Amino acid sequence: MDTSQDQIVEFIMVGQRQATGYKLWDIAPAPTDLSRRRVVVEELDVEAADALGEVDIIKGATPREAVDAFLADLRWMSGNQDYALTADSNTSCLEEDGGRPADRSA
Repeated sequence: MDTSQDQIVEFIMVGQRQATGYKLWDIAPAPTDLSRRRVVVEELDVEAADALGEVDIIKGATPREAVDAFLADLRWMSGNQDYALTADSNTSCLEEDGGRPADRSA
């Protein structure tokens, strides 16, 4: 399947905002089924809150583009132009083939 830059996808991103950057734990395409999406987000919210993290739904053509847009917003909101992913972020999920469905079935 050919993914064009014009195709915008919603991603579920899990991580933690820190003073000097954002620690990315994982990012994956959000389920298109709204009921399934709600269940996945609720489960992730509980897990992330237990670890003092957060769940965000962001848009982009690729996981990398979505995270870059998210970070740009955080830079603007914080006024810190150096705000970026922390060195210990999970960047393997940003690879082109890292966009796997967010299916958390047992």
